[in-house]
Amino acid sequence: MTILPRPTLSRRTTAALLATLLALPAASAQEAGKPETKELPAVKIHRKTNPGDLPYRAFLDMQNFMQSLLPARGRMIDLRLRVNFAGDKSPAYDQFEPKTWAVAIVGDQTDRVVPTSRGGYFLLPELRDAAHENATIMFNTPTREGRIAVEWKLRVGSGQSLSWAAFEQALEQARTVQRRIPFELSGMREVRMVEYDGLRACFRNEGGRIEVGGQPLATRVEGSCQVLKVDTAVRAGRGEIAFVGPLDIVTLDRSSSF
Repeated sequence: MTILPRPTLSRRTTAALLATLLALPAASAQEAGKPETKELPAVKIHRKTNPGDLPYRAFLDMQNFMQSLLPARGRMIDLRLRVNFAGDKSPAYDQFEPKTWAVAIVGDQTDRVVPTSRGGYFLLPELRDAAHENATIMFNTPTREGRIAVEWKLRVGSGQSLSWAAFEQALEQARTVQRRIPFELSGMREVRMVEYDGLRACFRNEGGRIEVGGQPLATRVEGSCQVLKVDTAVRAGRGEIAFVGPLDIVTLDRSSSF
């Protein structure tokens, strides 16, 4: 389903309309700000179509709405949108790296490539003209129709480690965002109800690993990514979590039972 937003809608009404387009990732870097990505050459988009293309203004409003629910200070997580591939998502989903462009905003007067990092993570830029002309978010790969993935990225410092307290804080911040989503936004039920119970670290190669208290520890391995569940870390003594090897991104992982 595709919904074209109207400029007169309030933020909450807009969120209610577009909430049905939200999708949590099929599975589940470290500083605030934009996703890390290499410099991309300018690309002229010529109105290619994809069943998964989305209305820019509605999803920009959604992005801003979700970000407004995060704490102003002491933030441990950041919102990331993610390409929601039509095909199998793992491990190819995590290793996706665009050779030219992956996401673009296209309108009558707009042709803007959106910086996209390995794994298909991105944030929409604020483009006033694109919003006014009802521009479209276009994908350079087949995506699920009318759907977009939402991820919570953990802030991990340059030392590639995370204290147990910081991990718990990240989980609590995600849960606080969920509690702040109004119940009347029925289309956001999955976003509100999903249980986050771990973290997912993706490395540049399969040699990367998670350590807890200096010992290798992962609940499961998925290609070049490792998942650590809370209960596994608790049994290991709640030690400092370290990410050993070239690290791409660390995100919250959700319960497989949802």
